[in-house]
Amino acid sequence: MARFRCAACSRDGECEYDGKDHRCPLCGSPDVVFALAIEELPDEVLDSINSVEPLDDHRDEEDR
Repeated sequence: MARFRCAACSRDGECEYDGKDHRCPLCGSPDVVFALAIEELPDEVLDSINSVEPLDDHRDEEDR
């Protein structure tokens, strides 16, 4: 299940998200934002996230 919030109809809720339809499940507007659980992300996205090198932290010890 994915959470969604629509700017057009001002509603939010949960829906099944298949990754193909990027419209509000209630009004059909394309002005919608989906929030997916990490388990629902495609393997390609997870592989990309896992391949990113961590940032070096160049802060001085005094700043910590």
